[in-house]
Amino acid sequence: MAAPPPISCVLFDAVGTLIFGDPPPHMAYHRIGRRHGSSITPPEASRRFKAAMAAAPRDLETSPAREREFWQSVVAEVLPDAGDKDVCFQELWNHFANPSCWAVYADVEETFQALRDRNIQIAIASNFDERLHSVCDGHAELKDVTARFVSSELGWKKPARQFFQSIAARLELAPASIVMIGDDPVTDIEAARSAGLQAIHINRTAESGESALTSLTDLLARLPPPA
Repeated sequence: MAAPPPISCVLFDAVGTLIFGDPPPHMAYHRIGRRHGSSITPPEASRRFKAAMAAAPRDLETSPAREREFWQSVVAEVLPDAGDKDVCFQELWNHFANPSCWAVYADVEETFQALRDRNIQIAIASNFDERLHSVCDGHAELKDVTARFVSSELGWKKPARQFFQSIAARLELAPASIVMIGDDPVTDIEAARSAGLQAIHINRTAESGESALTSLTDLLARLPPPA
């Protein structure tokens, strides 16, 4: 079997790969909802949030307007008893655009520097919306990554093949020279591979020795050697 080609770019998923909610999303919903009269408890907010995400529309074509409508539906599902749902929604929308409400995993900075030392381009590919830009700009580890690909701006969400094809075209790279790193085995890994990219799964809770990365610091050992 032929060796994989040298990697020109590493494409990182955002939430769950580079960043995580701090506080977790369900706690933000609970706290903000409570200010608007909701009695939904944290466990109930967690259950409702997961159910709303699982019920997301299967149509992978998207836009900024569609993403905003989707998150309005999530807020309505998670906090059905909030007083003014429009005001509650806007507060939650602004919350998740605030860099201080997200934390960067401790292994990101070291990994990015190691990739730069090998002259490998770094990019971010996410099903987040345009708020990802403000989040990245507010974190020193992420602000210099200017190649950011957001589904609502590309017009397609992962796992659509068009999402990855669009990114390869904009980077002006062959898909096989790009490796996708993500925490979702379907939307990040299987979908990227089906579009011709290489892909490596990260599972921060996996047992050491499993096929998935448990830390981004192990990434370079998994990449093909430089050309």
